[in-house]
Amino acid sequence: MSLGLFVIAMTVGAALLAVWTSFRFPRIAPETLRGALVHVAVALLAGWFLVPAAVTSVVDWASPTGPLVATLLFVLPALTYLFLATLWAMRMLQELMQGAQR
Repeated sequence: MSLGLFVIAMTVGAALLAVWTSFRFPRIAPETLRGALVHVAVALLAGWFLVPAAVTSVVDWASPTGPLVATLLFVLPALTYLFLATLWAMRMLQELMQGAQR
């Protein structure tokens, strides 16, 4: 499997996990647009600052296991959370737009 195909598969998997989490656990979604946007901001900041630092510290462990552990332990959850927070924000915006039409 090439690196590009792996990145695509992981991204699609993270998106599917986010959709499943959103439908399986609807009560964990924020109730306001501000809350949803805070989740998006936290996900972006974590992906920008925390995940790269964590990945670089874990990748140095061992050659075959380090990158796999870093991917499954840090990258996949961060990407899933980013998709989930974005889904929550889009859902809140949709509800606000439907309320404005009426």
